[in-house]
Amino acid sequence: MRFGGALGGKEVGERLMDAEMGEDEAVKRVLNLFEHCKVGSITMSETLRIVQNCESFMVKAGEPSCHFTTGFLNGFFTAVKNQHVKETRCIAMGDPYCEWEFR
Repeated sequence: MRFGGALGGKEVGERLMDAEMGEDEAVKRVLNLFEHCKVGSITMSETLRIVQNCESFMVKAGEPSCHFTTGFLNGFFTAVKNQHVKETRCIAMGDPYCEWEFR
């Protein structure tokens, strides 16, 4: 799941950059895509948070379980900003939202 997400995110990021879109605009468009697809309610500052994340809905786990989303975000942010993300909070672990830190 994570690998498939990473390939998809990388492809989206590369296509947006090939269209000569700025980094900030590319990020804005992907976050709008997530909102449009009803992935969850997304905010981004020093971290990226998704409230009501569809990937962790009704899941209970002892570790972060948003494998596709983490892969997609890693592929996308690697292509656009040369950054990686790590999921640090997850609804499946009992947190109120899923959250990724940038590295």
